[in-house]
Amino acid sequence: MLGVLSMNSKYMQLAIDLAKKGNGRVYTNPLVGCVVVKENEVVGRGWHKYFGGEHAEINALTDAGKSAKNADLYVTLEPCNSYGKRPPCTLAIVKAGIKRVCYALRDKNAFGSSKMLKMNGVKVYGGLLKKQVQILTKDFLNNLSSKPKVSVKVAMTLDGKIATYNYDSKWITSAKSRRLVHKMRSQYDAVLVGSNTVFRDNPFLTTHSKSLKNPIRVVIDSKLKLRDSYNLFDGSVPTIIIYDSNIVDVPKYLIKEGIILAPVDIVAAKKDFGIIIKKLNSFSIKSVLIEGGSEIIASALFSNIVDDIYIFIAPKIIGGRTAISVVCGDGVEKISKALRIKNMKVKKIDSDLLVTGQIDTKRCLQIS
Repeated sequence: MLGVLSMNSKYMQLAIDLAKKGNGRVYTNPLVGCVVVKENEVVGRGWHKYFGGEHAEINALTDAGKSAKNADLYVTLEPCNSYGKRPPCTLAIVKAGIKRVCYALRDKNAFGSSKMLKMNGVKVYGGLLKKQVQILTKDFLNNLSSKPKVSVKVAMTLDGKIATYNYDSKWITSAKSRRLVHKMRSQYDAVLVGSNTVFRDNPFLTTHSKSLKNPIRVVIDSKLKLRDSYNLFDGSVPTIIIYDSNIVDVPKYLIKEGIILAPVDIVAAKKDFGIIIKKLNSFSIKSVLIEGGSEIIASALFSNIVDDIYIFIAPKIIGGRTAISVVCGDGVEKISKALRIKNMKVKKIDSDLLVTGQIDTKRCLQIS
């Protein structure tokens, strides 16, 4: 039951109104608003302002300052209790001295936040204006219940190379093909590459268009060797860095607005790329376009997590045993165990060919 807090739905309505201010800026996160109330007076306001930014609770608590002690906190979504892009909001709530928390909608990814708050003497109430917040966070709730879509895009020569022996790859395909790729990126929540691709090509991974939505950029940099001078860290679009969870000392230049640090078990992830997709899913990223390099593509394909492929084939031949192939590693030992593509289509793009298709998941299950 909501008890005495049920009489104060106007504060939750204010939190809802604040949440809407983040519309268009927080995707793929939910819209969240928060107010801090003390003695029937609003002393703090906050909302989630942009993807990767502080959560609404933190902004509201910062706004309230010392007035947060013994105050009530109204928030549209149950406070988080886990380390993701930011530390748990529950810790900040307890530290600020909040005595009561009222949330509208329960978050199944909150990981026991209500229990944690109650253990620290904070009273917790849920369900106030629940239906209104369900409408507000409809897209987010749908994302939580769906599997992320994973696609692979490659640009290669007729002999299956993506770069020469000294890693030169600009440009394999035509300008028209590259423009199509830029447009494709706008249809995904995130675009993913490995650190070697960043070292060699220094890509922006954007749509290169003011009229198209830029995806969140993801780079797998297991040892955190990338400097913040690369184009991925220009601040125009948030960038998630996947790195080895064994690393304790994170370079200070990577701790800044627009960079989101995401530790995983890299050794396990090399065997099962699904670990990385699951990590991205925890950020509500529901569609990922993998653009390279060859090790990343191989790991993703043979982890059976790829849904479809886009292969741009240029009428060029590089040759050489040390040129870089699309898929590295030893591969399968028998043709009968090869991954198979279904619903394959071929389209001509200027001088290139675009081959598309879906991975035959039934076949993948048989050979795994």
